[in-house]
Amino acid sequence: MSNVISKEQCPACAKHGRDNSQDNLAVYDDGHKYCFACEHYEHGNNKSKELHMVQPTPLNELKLLSGTAKAISSRKIGEKTARLYGYLTHSSNSKKIEISNYYRDGKVVAQKLRGANKTFQWRGEASNPTLFGQQLWKNKGGKRVIVTEGEYDCLTVSQLLDNKWAVVSLPNGAAGAVKSVRDNLEFLSSYEEVVLMFDMDDAGRDAAQKVAEILPPGRCKIASLPYKDANECMLNGDSQSVIKAMWEAPRYSPDEILHVSTITKELDDDVPSEVYPFPFDSLSEFLLGQRSGEVTLWTSGTGSGKSTILREMIIHHLKEGRSVGAIMLEESPKETVDDLVSLVINKPVRAIRASKIMNELRTKLGKDPISINVIDDLTDEEYAEGKRALEETSLYIYDHLGNNGLQNLCARIEFMAVSLGVDVIILDHITAAATGLLNTSNDYEGGSSERLLIDNIMKELRALVSRTGVHIDVVSQLKKTQKAYEEGDRITLQDLRGSGSLSSVPNTVIALERDRQNPDEVLANTTTVRVLKNRLTGKAGVAACLHYDHTTGRMNEIDWTLGDDGDIMVSKNTI
Repeated sequence: MSNVISKEQCPACAKHGRDNSQDNLAVYDDGHKYCFACEHYEHGNNKSKELHMVQPTPLNELKLLSGTAKAISSRKIGEKTARLYGYLTHSSNSKKIEISNYYRDGKVVAQKLRGANKTFQWRGEASNPTLFGQQLWKNKGGKRVIVTEGEYDCLTVSQLLDNKWAVVSLPNGAAGAVKSVRDNLEFLSSYEEVVLMFDMDDAGRDAAQKVAEILPPGRCKIASLPYKDANECMLNGDSQSVIKAMWEAPRYSPDEILHVSTITKELDDDVPSEVYPFPFDSLSEFLLGQRSGEVTLWTSGTGSGKSTILREMIIHHLKEGRSVGAIMLEESPKETVDDLVSLVINKPVRAIRASKIMNELRTKLGKDPISINVIDDLTDEEYAEGKRALEETSLYIYDHLGNNGLQNLCARIEFMAVSLGVDVIILDHITAAATGLLNTSNDYEGGSSERLLIDNIMKELRALVSRTGVHIDVVSQLKKTQKAYEEGDRITLQDLRGSGSLSSVPNTVIALERDRQNPDEVLANTTTVRVLKNRLTGKAGVAACLHYDHTTGRMNEIDWTLGDDGDIMVSKNTI
């Protein structure tokens, strides 16, 4: 409930080269300071008398300061307008003070004194003054009232309108805009239109938005000026822009509610989405590719090929010249690189190395070597060449070890998209991200809930793709149910684990089904790709069958058909 007594330059704004007018920081009578442009705040010391300002004078002790209504040549404001509004000039001891009189019931109940260097002093009832100039419009109601941020602007607009329209101003500028409007809401609500003509700086724009929220719906308009304020327009010889701004002020609408014309204009300016093919033709045909600015969610049971397919996606994007950000939360960056090298040279690097180490150990123990259907023909030169090939690409890998804060994870995803300008981001997987954050992060509301954590991450990802145009592939695990996902049971959207946002936020949801226990080796290594959601065309169902080749570490498409009983039958001849 404190009142603004002066304005000065905001130190936080000044550090960034802003607030050149040196009036963003409002100084209140209890000593605290607040900047509406950047929200910089300084605590009060309850010693307002030390601020070269005095406390407001009680009404019963009020001694009105006299003055003369005269033209304010430095502001091009005429004597007629000053007299109409009771804006007076007082001279004492070679010092000039300008007086804004505030009325109630036809009497002056408060005076705002403006001294040099934008210093202010209140006399009288300063806690909830009426709007400056409000006394002129005794007959409540009318077509339009214009509200400015300061007295100079009020006098300017009224003068330009021949002093025939209702024009008032805030007693304490943008800093006290909401309180002033709320205190005088009955008066403003009596007009069919309320045109806010606040300053064009950050503080003024922000105050206009906040005031518009509390005015009666449909009545508020927000004017836009080519200069900082109305008076500055007149001083620069552009008075006509003030009149034009009043007539052309658009009706306020909350940011979330758009007229269709706004959307169609944005469509005209939109850069068309880029379409990327999948590494598998049948999937590209089924989904018409994948697009920038979208989220695709992948899900399956354990060991059904999620990470393998995503590594295929990474290599595919890199070979086609796209940049990729990889966030693989269940493996180290070195493991990620080794698995990607495997795809570059078509040899399962980690499997070969593990087999080699195991058989060397068995030889030392006098045992026969074992065979895991992996040919040990990997040379150091091949491995080095694979690494060099990766180094020449635009691949960025997130080192998640020790970084388990949700804001840290989201900030790194944002950095990849904005600062590095990557085309595609892979997050494998969101369930691990949420689980790792449980009981370690409270940086979002609901930080101890897996469901709310997933909701927050998905919300961040959706906002990010809309803002930057990056494409994001997200992996999610499944609920623990009676289904045997590892034996090829069919997956539905209801099986996604953790949050309804996993099915509602993504543009596309793809499930991977694999019967790992099937006695047929081909079927045991074949993954069925089932589209559960396709926002673009609505087409869903089985899109492809992919066979994993242990000798190369690659996944390849194979032909398939649906049997009479609905079972998927693959063609082994295409392996």
